[in-house]
This record gives sequence, C-alpha cells and structure tokens, in this order.
Amino acid sequence: MKEFDGRKIRDEILAKLKIRISKLKIKPTLAVIWVGEDPVSEKYIKAKQKAADYIGVDFKLFQLSALALEADAIKKIEELNNDQKLTGILLQMPLPAKINRQKVIKAISLEKDVDGLRFCANLTSDFQPPVVLAILEALDGVDLGQKKVAIIGQGFLVGAPLAKVLRNKVKRLEVADIETADLAKITRNAEIIISATGQAGLITAEMVKNGVVLVDAGASEVGGKIKGDMDAGAYQKASFYTPVPGGIGPVTVAMLFRNLLKV
Repeated sequence: MKEFDGRKIRDEILAKLKIRISKLKIKPTLAVIWVGEDPVSEKYIKAKQKAADYIGVDFKLFQLSALALEADAIKKIEELNNDQKLTGILLQMPLPAKINRQKVIKAISLEKDVDGLRFCANLTSDFQPPVVLAILEALDGVDLGQKKVAIIGQGFLVGAPLAKVLRNKVKRLEVADIETADLAKITRNAEIIISATGQAGLITAEMVKNGVVLVDAGASEVGGKIKGDMDAGAYQKASFYTPVPGGIGPVTVAMLFRNLLKV
C-alpha cells in the first residue's frame, strides 16, 4: 500500500517554478475574480495566494458582491482580458446560482483561462483544468490503457472534464455517480477508481478489490475536518491511494501555476 504525497509533489513543482520565475524580467500576474463570500472558496483562494507569494507571482484579487449581476462579472472579465499586464484569469467557483455560469466562463479569453474553465464548459481552451492535471500526475507511471478505470462523479469541475480526457487514454472506462444503480458492482470490477463526488466515505472497503488504485478527488467537511470520498478501510486494500487532505488538492494548486507559466 503506497500513499501519494501530494504536498511533496506540490513543493517540488513550485520550487522549479520559483527558479524559472526568478529568471524572468517581468513577473507573471494572476487575477482572481471571487463573486460572493463563500468560506470554502476563501480557503482555496488563500492557498493559491500563498503559493503565488512563494514562487514570485503577482496575485490580484477582485471580489464582487454576492449581489453582483452576470453583467458585472462579464464586465470585470473583459476588463482583465484587455489588461496586457495580466498573465492569467481565475474565476473562483462556485458562482451564485443566479449567474449563468456558461455565459460568464465564455467571456474569459482562451489565452488567459489558466484554470481551464472553458475546457470544463466544452469551449475552446488553451488549458486543461489543474485538477485533471493533478490526477494525471498522481497516476504517472500507471499503465492506464490496459486498466479498467471507473470515474465516480460527473461534476462540472472534475468528473466531466476528467472523463473527456481519459476517454482518449483508456480503453475501458466507466463513468458513474452516487445515483448509479449498483455502484458497488462498478467499483468492484475497477482496477483504478477516481472519485469526485464530495460525499464523505462513499467508497468503502467492501466496494473495492484488493490491489486497487484509489484516487480521491472529493472533499467535504465533516465535524470540522476535511474528508474524502474514500473510507479509510478502502485504503487498506489499495496498492496505491491519494489521501484527503494532502493528496490531489495540493498538486492542483501547483498545476494552476504551471498553466500560468505555460510549462
């Protein structure tokens, strides 16, 4: 049983990016647009700002009121698109329900869409989502092509874009979610399970085979602690797994900045 150390991988990637940035005449700049005051979003933004400060990226946060209209968000995006000093734009998800996500994402220029939201929205994009890149990094060295792979979760930010990428990499791929009838049948047959539902402890030991590879890209708060989709018992049967916290999450932050530098 091997545990993936996402914090170590993040630190290695950021250290290389820091050296690269130190040699640039002009520092890259990341603009983050945050609509509302979602406390979970605030945690993610702080993690990104901490990484930006460490590697030498200028970080600019633009917070719009939770009462902001779709037009307000699009106006800000267009303003940042036209700012030649900005390298990339990140629109923090989720947006307030009243805002049309597709329309707002479409406003982001494909050259500055470093969070890959256009890719998630099935629009032309220069970037894949950092979380997808983080999952692929975790699976580096695994022969995906010959494995039975199951993705649990079909969400906009993780499951759906990941499925789009893996369909070109694997021969046997099943995509399911928490509503799928007899989910355990799918997971028991899978050699690699990637879960991103946000339902703590969804995948139990009884639902996986011995030697399975478990990639946990789900996160939810239970009793003040962050929990993943995989129950601890499932980890015990795995040949390799990514923990929550400390697995996919930290690497996702690093991949955002790799996208920013286009490396």
